[in-house]
Amino acid sequence: MSVNTQSNFQLVNFFIADYPPIGVNQVLYVKYTEDIRQATITMEIQVTDSETGFLSELQGMEPVFIRIADSESKTELGGEFVVYDIQDRRNIGGKSSAVLMLCTPDFLNNAANKISRRFGKGMGFKIHDIVKKEILGDLMGVVPERLLNFEPCVNNFSFVSPYWNPFTAIRWLAAKAIPESKGSGAAATAGYAFYQTRAGYNFESYDSFSDKEPVIRMVVGHNPKDLEEEGDLGILPLDSLTVESSADLLQGLNLGSFSSNVMTIDLKDMKFEQHPFNINKYYQDVRVMNSRLTPEFYRGFDTNATYTRIMSKVSDSALFTEGTYTQGFTKQLSQSSLREKLFYGKKVVVEFVADYSLEIGEVVQLDVYKGTSDREQDYAHSGRYVIGRVERTFKSSEDKMTSRLTLYTDSDGEEVES
Repeated sequence: MSVNTQSNFQLVNFFIADYPPIGVNQVLYVKYTEDIRQATITMEIQVTDSETGFLSELQGMEPVFIRIADSESKTELGGEFVVYDIQDRRNIGGKSSAVLMLCTPDFLNNAANKISRRFGKGMGFKIHDIVKKEILGDLMGVVPERLLNFEPCVNNFSFVSPYWNPFTAIRWLAAKAIPESKGSGAAATAGYAFYQTRAGYNFESYDSFSDKEPVIRMVVGHNPKDLEEEGDLGILPLDSLTVESSADLLQGLNLGSFSSNVMTIDLKDMKFEQHPFNINKYYQDVRVMNSRLTPEFYRGFDTNATYTRIMSKVSDSALFTEGTYTQGFTKQLSQSSLREKLFYGKKVVVEFVADYSLEIGEVVQLDVYKGTSDREQDYAHSGRYVIGRVERTFKSSEDKMTSRLTLYTDSDGEEVES
């Protein structure tokens, strides 16, 4: 089964405040973005006006409702947004144009609120419950239907937000959340992703993506018809791909992702502890997308290696109740840094014209073939990837919507004998 790559842009609805509906002939380009490293969806739209003059009246904060669809209307994108900025205003020959920067009402609500209160009373609540119920539900008023995948955490937590925005508090908690499936955290898998898709919000551990099945197969450098099998995934042929980054070793060294030491002191009893971390030992337990082979670079960080980062944490257990796994959190400081570093380890960008069904958080199978006569597979760049960013861009001059996907993986596609 091949995927249809002939998909045209359709403007289903486009309203700005109480102004007349905007037609597709007034739209010069549309950019729709989902990003697993950002909390909400954003849009960017350039529109023209030569009749009503409404563009000159816009000042920002106007409500927007927009829906776009593919040629067969199988998938619709958009919804309710707010104009948070207006850029590149022009008036040429009586025809005005402007670029409207759109954000979701939730994003605006987040930016306008600073929180100074305690979350997780008593011995603390599960972190996913704090995020889902206390912050998104009770504080921000997100309806339950838009709270989608909230993977259970094993650890309780209680904290006071020091005038943080809601999304800042969620990001802070995400680095400390340990997935329930890994027990008490002995394997050190702290780290969650918080993101929004077209249907709502998700809070999932980085580990969980390794268990997801691919939703589609992307093929580069081979005729997809020669690869089709009965019951196979849909095949999306790609002309090319760009490997934007495969490892930033200097960043990893600076973050302490490979070798670090966390020193803590509890003001209650002045107890001092050290928690060394070594990637060579940790990597044997972490769940990865593809190959289990330990990179040769990691083996240089043995137990006697010099720490590349030393972190400190001062706490007062008499003042704050952090729940059952307080000490475990201290051990997670280095490990959660590495988990995130691994998750975004290799970055590949692909572009195509196709339907709008693919979204962030989904896993794809990427098969790359070398430019040789026997079409040998390139396992260094093949394997399972997570869709980390989706950019849909429509240009009226081309009359089509182009999809640009950023894919991430933490390992190569096949285990190779060392």
